[in-house]
Amino acid sequence: FDLATGKVRWQATDEPASYAAPTSVRLAGSDQALIVTRYQCLLINPTTGTIGWQFPFGMRGPTVNAATPITWIDEDGRNHLLVTAAYGIGSVCARFDERSVTPLWQGVESLASQYGTPILLDGHFYCIDGRDDLPPASLKCVEAATGRVCWQENNFGYGTLLAADGKLLAAKTSGELMLLKVSPAGFETLATARPLPGTLRALPALADGKLYLRDENTLTCLALGH
Repeated sequence: FDLATGKVRWQATDEPASYAAPTSVRLAGSDQALIVTRYQCLLINPTTGTIGWQFPFGMRGPTVNAATPITWIDEDGRNHLLVTAAYGIGSVCARFDERSVTPLWQGVESLASQYGTPILLDGHFYCIDGRDDLPPASLKCVEAATGRVCWQENNFGYGTLLAADGKLLAAKTSGELMLLKVSPAGFETLATARPLPGTLRALPALADGKLYLRDENTLTCLALGH
């Protein structure tokens, strides 16, 4: 869409929508859009709508593609991506450029997250594996290069993760808020709280040392780091 007029600039594919937010990546000197639809992962030129590549991701049935795609650049300057979903879909980790994509590892064994986006820190993903509506869910550390599970905390509970100051904030759907110190060797719980009585399913936001949380009825702002 044209920001000034609202007119449609281009339209591409007949893919049905997913719940996943697009993300941007810089390739060969230009910005590209990485998009997960209902059944595909695509690289699209945001100026022209030209599709650089696509691969199947998702399946028919009562499934959800909702986690935001993650991209990063390795020490050799090569671009990588991770997409993940539950319902037997699992994850795909791949190397890519503007013309092609090459899967490196994939499947449900390493990671299959319903809608929580994993956090990438120092070559490892920290993530909640499983589904909100079908417990149990586990907190996991996964090596990004190989998909190897370094450790997992079973029955952790589902929720979303944020990274800040070298730590993780876990906002669990049960209403519990946890501050975690993590590494490939394990994790330590630094603090816990239950700031709201309801279900914390909306993605929290962290800005200028303030954490914004919302349950079914209430939006609250918490001062952190004081």
